Amino acid sequence: MTNYELVKNCRKMANAKTVYMWGCYGQKLTETLIAKKAAQYPNRFSAARRKYLKKLVADKDVYACDCAGLIKNFLWGGFRRSLRYDPNTDFGSESFRRAAKKIGKISTLPEIPGLGVYKKNHVGVYVGKGKVIECTLGARGDGVVETDVSDAAWKEWFFIPNIVYPETCRKKKKNTTPIIKFLRKNDIL
Repeated sequence: MTNYELVKNCRKMANAKTVYMWGCYGQKLTETLIAKKAAQYPNRFSAARRKYLKKLVADKDVYACDCAGLIKNFLWGGFRRSLRYDPNTDFGSESFRRAAKKIGKISTLPEIPGLGVYKKNHVGVYVGKGKVIECTLGARGDGVVETDVSDAAWKEWFFIPNIVYPETCRKKKKNTTPIIKFLRKNDIL
């Protein structure tokens, strides 16, 4: 699973009808899902939010996600595919960042698509050329959206666990110098 495949999956989600829903990772929006998540996270689903979500169910082609769910969707099978839960990759926004092998300040963000971007309690995916795809609820939208890196006051970037970044995998050059030099007849030891 490469960073480029992650970006492709995020773009598919950004081009679909999505809605922000805490605890979701790209599942089709249904009344059963709304009831289940509202019971699981009662503080995250006001009566007004539940009513709004139920209206969207009639569309029959709306998908629910939260910020970490955007990444988990890819790790668990991909958008509009059969998803397979994996407890080894069940991270939230904070634990994705903590599990990262390399983290940097956002001011040093390298031009590597598929890096995670982080601010307190929120993650997104850097897709290149100053753009981020994130699942959010607020001024930048409701669901999976593409925004500018500068729009969300991101603090750090990180290599997302379980994602391969080919551009950072350097092959070691083979040593072409022989280990043992053959002695000529007149060489002195």
